[in-house]
Amino acid sequence: MIKSQRKFPFGLYIKYCITIILALLFLTPFVWMLALSIKTLGNFYDFPPKLWVSHPQWSNFIDVLKQFSLFRFLLNSLFVSTTITLLQLLLASMAAFAFAVLSFRGKNALFMTFLLSLMIPGTVILIPLFLVTQKLGMLDSYKGLILPFLFTGYGIFMLRQFFRSLPRDFFEAARMDGCSYFGIYARIYIPLSKPALATLGTLAFMSFYNSLLWPLVSTNSEHLKTIPVGIAGLVGQNNYIYPHLVMAGTTIMVIPGILIFMFLQRYFIQGVVMSGIKG
Repeated sequence: MIKSQRKFPFGLYIKYCITIILALLFLTPFVWMLALSIKTLGNFYDFPPKLWVSHPQWSNFIDVLKQFSLFRFLLNSLFVSTTITLLQLLLASMAAFAFAVLSFRGKNALFMTFLLSLMIPGTVILIPLFLVTQKLGMLDSYKGLILPFLFTGYGIFMLRQFFRSLPRDFFEAARMDGCSYFGIYARIYIPLSKPALATLGTLAFMSFYNSLLWPLVSTNSEHLKTIPVGIAGLVGQNNYIYPHLVMAGTTIMVIPGILIFMFLQRYFIQGVVMSGIKG
């Protein structure tokens, strides 16, 4: 009896090895951060450093939430990021539908104008944005944290590419049946665009959840601080006193992003691939 042997491609073996090595490199900082976050203050500066913690101090997470108002900062970040993300998805999808499906005078010129916003670094408009927000009386408020970022040129471009990849027959058939433009947008295009919306939503949420510069310069009140600002203040004031609590706070900060990507990973990858199918 001859046993059939299935050859394992050498090239695939190399790819798996490279993938595992890269995964370990990317995971190492997170594992080290978690190890430091459950150490005691006396064991934090052990030399040589030890990755394994014999007596983990899980109470560090509770202490940092209670002592430094980190729970309030976390709620602020989640509220601001979620609100911006939802409004960006709404406005960007409506604008992208118009650019991808409808015909009107000056559409291409207007779309190119939107794309120009992608070429302007955020730091360049920081001072003008601050002055405008100040004149409108929105500094040190939730409105000042949210309203300046409802527009996204990248989101419009990405969703337009995705909408253009959908069959034009859907639009024409719906119009022949008497469906309005908004009805086509809400009943046909949006349900078919879950991968693209999940991708844009993930990118938008992570961008504003991790944002430090604008919340730092636009807010003064303690109850309006976001978690990146809170962590930065914790490091600046207590770096040598509570380093283990700083690591615990940082660990808490990264949890929402990890959970969102885990739940939306399938849609995220599919949306990245399909949004560039048709130009």
